[in-house]
Amino acid sequence: MSKQNNPLISVIIPVYNISKYLERCVNSIIKQSYKNLEIMLVDDGSTDNSGEICDIYKEKDKRIRVIHKINGGLSSARNAGLFVIKGEYVGFVDGDDFIDEYMYETLLKAMLDNDADVVQTGYHHADEHGRIADTRTFREAKYNNLADMFYAFFEEQNIHVGVWSKLYKSKIFRNVRFLEGHVFEDYAILPNILNECEKCIVINGAFYNYAHNPESISRNKVSLNVINSRFAVPMYVLESIENIDIKYIGYAYNYICISSIRGYNKIKETDKINRKTKEECVNKLIDQYKNYFKLYREDAFFKRQKLFKKIKLYVFLINPYFSRLIFYVSKHFMRKLKGRINSIIRYAFY
Repeated sequence: MSKQNNPLISVIIPVYNISKYLERCVNSIIKQSYKNLEIMLVDDGSTDNSGEICDIYKEKDKRIRVIHKINGGLSSARNAGLFVIKGEYVGFVDGDDFIDEYMYETLLKAMLDNDADVVQTGYHHADEHGRIADTRTFREAKYNNLADMFYAFFEEQNIHVGVWSKLYKSKIFRNVRFLEGHVFEDYAILPNILNECEKCIVINGAFYNYAHNPESISRNKVSLNVINSRFAVPMYVLESIENIDIKYIGYAYNYICISSIRGYNKIKETDKINRKTKEECVNKLIDQYKNYFKLYREDAFFKRQKLFKKIKLYVFLINPYFSRLIFYVSKHFMRKLKGRINSIIRYAFY
């Protein structure tokens, strides 16, 4: 790669009480084949020795910068990094994850070859020890307008919600920031990111490793913050799309309905909140669903959905409990089917 095509990439890594995983993450970035990096470690008020580990790495590698701040959450940490980065391009890596050696070299090459604003790769699911469990890749594609990007994100799901699976032109974030105080922050910001893009590229392969962390709030636990985010984030997405273009409003209605169903199922299965709060949240989610499903079923986006999805949405409208029962029966069946298929593959090829 010539010198003129050797731009600075800023990599923002939020850090909060992840000393167990932090070295694995930072080492994977230090060892990138693409060397012109600004590695931004944002210590979000850690109470373990994560902040000290950040400072040790800063002394070892001059590309590393460290911010120590009071705890504000993942979005707050990412935003703190965005305020001070110097790179022409920017990527995000969660501090308990890690990336493959050629990730940023590959993404940057695709970015430059196609004059893209955003490039996305696939990812691996890994356990907390870093062992790969499965892989998700996406169909190669080039999107040159907002309508195609929104279709790929909301409907086709070929543009993935994770901000960490992508490389961006930093200028996208001049007027875009992460929603603070809530989880599901990636879904909240993606419509606004895509609205700032002229071209988005999806490449083949998987270079990011999304690791299971038992202590991660958004990935594993049901809390009042997670529940409140089931209300706040869909409303934020709705407002964002209303500001972008009202013709895409059906995408927001769909997200509100699906998020309400998922929230209902999660709340019903948890024992982390008291019964009164649980019932209040469940009733609020059902009311939210009913209000926006009325609007959604009149939208063109709903009318082109597959029959099975329409049935699932109507079943929840009629009887949320029965909908949940169907969900868990089908989930159990698919888990058994997947296990049987994997057993057949192991027997046939190993």
